[in-house]
Amino acid sequence: MKNISTLRRLFALACGVSSGGAFAQSSVTLYGVLDTFVGYQSAQVGGKSTQLVTLANNGEMTSRWGLRGVEDLGSGYSVRFDLENGFDPSTGTEQNSFRLFDRQAWVGLAGNFGEVRFGRQNTPMFVYGTVLDAFGSATYGSGYNDFANWLSRVDNDISYISPKIANTQIELHYSAGDVPGALAGNAVYQAAMQSQQGPLYLAGAYLNAANATNSHRVQEIMAGASYDYGQGKVYLAWFRANEVISATTGNALANPAGKYDPSVGPVGNVPGNYHSTFSVSADYLITPALSAGAAYAYIKDDSSLGNNAEQIGAIVNYSLSKRTQLYAVASSLKNFRSAQFRMAGASITLGSLLTPDSGHNELGAQIGIRHQF
Repeated sequence: MKNISTLRRLFALACGVSSGGAFAQSSVTLYGVLDTFVGYQSAQVGGKSTQLVTLANNGEMTSRWGLRGVEDLGSGYSVRFDLENGFDPSTGTEQNSFRLFDRQAWVGLAGNFGEVRFGRQNTPMFVYGTVLDAFGSATYGSGYNDFANWLSRVDNDISYISPKIANTQIELHYSAGDVPGALAGNAVYQAAMQSQQGPLYLAGAYLNAANATNSHRVQEIMAGASYDYGQGKVYLAWFRANEVISATTGNALANPAGKYDPSVGPVGNVPGNYHSTFSVSADYLITPALSAGAAYAYIKDDSSLGNNAEQIGAIVNYSLSKRTQLYAVASSLKNFRSAQFRMAGASITLGSLLTPDSGHNELGAQIGIRHQF
């Protein structure tokens, strides 16, 4: 009931701000995504050949609704905010029951100097990753998404986003850890750059996250490029991280600065135990409404475990309109030694995925629909 009351107040605010009068230079936009699919996965689980057919969500994009607003202050300055909630359209439940706006909740000041934001924000790696892969770093078919385990968003984040100079933009982030007497405890530092030079897009990002006592640090590096050849794009992407994910799955990074559940602490890591993900993909526009893509990804485990994996995938997208899209995906994932990587999507929904036994492979297919409003 508390969340329902909160939503009513937010919608009332949106209607009031958009109605004009004293707030004629302000606006609030309600937006969202609905993404559902029928999925099939096959793998050995618990020593048995197991198949899963499920109606799930968050295949190409995470289902969400949000409120995005801007107030014009004059002289080129404006105040901006974004509140975004993830949910499960197959059940109607919130994606994370312990927070209403689990995806974004920030307010900022923008001007000729760029923009400064304060609050829970997407990481540059999350944003860049979606444009460095023909699958948008989502669906069962994206090995880059299944292997490259970047931190998606951060609490208590202070960011600076520069204006574009020669079509190039930089970002700097600092997330306060809120640990008494320890400036670095639970803090997250980020630096990133993206540049569009004609048909060539380049991006790179670095993240460094400490645990509460600053005794362990998760370090992540992302770099990639895409080239628009007229009928589609070719994508190259690389990701390197030192979190210990070898013997589990590609989704082990739980909580530097509160990614999901605040009760889950940062993962441990051993110096030198890095994982490197390499991805190459491409798409082709068959007609204005129909496109197809394919990808190959490989993850190399530098530790003594040697838990490598590789994945190939194919995707077909068909646009029914500017807002509604159908998609179909087929994928094959191969684990080596004791690796247990699995196929996921834009985000995880418990009960809708299989985790293969150590060293076993997985097949997957999806047919889905995505609507944006």
